[in-house]
Amino acid sequence: MKRLALVLFLSVATGALLFATGQSEQKGTTPASGGKKYTMVMVVKLQGIAWFNNMGLGIERFGKDHPDVNISQTGGSTADPAVQAQIVNDQIAKGVDAVLAVPNDPNSLVPAFQRARADNIVVATQEAANLQVGNYDVEAFHNDAYGKHMMDMMAQALGGKGLWQPFVGHLTAPSHNEWVDGEKAEAAAKYPDLKQAQSRIEDLENQQVAYEKTLELLKAYPDLKAVMGSAMTTVPGAAQAITEKGLIGKVAAFGTCLPSVAGTYIMSGAAKQIHFWIPADAGYEVAMAAYDALKGIQVVDGMNLGRPGYESVTVVKNKYGVPVVYGQAWVDVDKSNLDQWKNPDGSWKL
Repeated sequence: MKRLALVLFLSVATGALLFATGQSEQKGTTPASGGKKYTMVMVVKLQGIAWFNNMGLGIERFGKDHPDVNISQTGGSTADPAVQAQIVNDQIAKGVDAVLAVPNDPNSLVPAFQRARADNIVVATQEAANLQVGNYDVEAFHNDAYGKHMMDMMAQALGGKGLWQPFVGHLTAPSHNEWVDGEKAEAAAKYPDLKQAQSRIEDLENQQVAYEKTLELLKAYPDLKAVMGSAMTTVPGAAQAITEKGLIGKVAAFGTCLPSVAGTYIMSGAAKQIHFWIPADAGYEVAMAAYDALKGIQVVDGMNLGRPGYESVTVVKNKYGVPVVYGQAWVDVDKSNLDQWKNPDGSWKL
């Protein structure tokens, strides 16, 4: 998760005008109106967590805004690439018109996506800029730029010096690793007094694992100043360990997370800053990409896609020839603006 001054949560799931690729209408049933009725499904990394619960709101809103689409969201109970691949294959077997995904491991989905394209099923993803087979990948921002931005923010908070440790959800997760690549490059170029403790650590998108790994780090590196997380589970897991060891004010968690997950730790000081994009917007935009692909509409460089952070997108083909659409849709939250993400009743907007 990098990037962004966005609108508040309720704007997340409103309309979006998005992208596509030249895929002609070949599938679908005919509703009473006489037009095409498309079936689309979003397969997320993991069901039941705040991030993808919010993405589901965007998927739901897309369906309301497009009566010619039946759209739903599903995913596994664990962030297991094999489980996700099976779910995608099941949806292909059902004959959906478009399969959307936030892959745990894009490589593990290549056979399924090849099968989908062979059946003229549109494929659109998010957090998979290295997508090998598909119509579009949609990114809220350039991963390198997001990583550099997070490093700049962390460096400012640390006074430009100290020992830090990057985490990724999975060593196979392209977005997470590209963020860390950007962080490391920015540190090397601008912050010579920021030193990395170890090579990137994998927490399997599991808060308990992040907690346990942070405890190990704190023991091995008494001078550790910061943990930088990529998966949404890292900040709360690391902050829990920091709190338990009485190190608030000496060590802090940074990285991609949501206010509802990290808010308590930001208030206590165990977490310093979080960064994210609006999952519901991302889900909506991926669905729009697939929808437009079904209708033969193509996204072009510089297009305003109608959502904050997507006013002037760039479209770049990756090394496999798949178009990747980039916005500039990141949000930064710390103690100074945390209350903006609360409803009047004190509940979190996101």
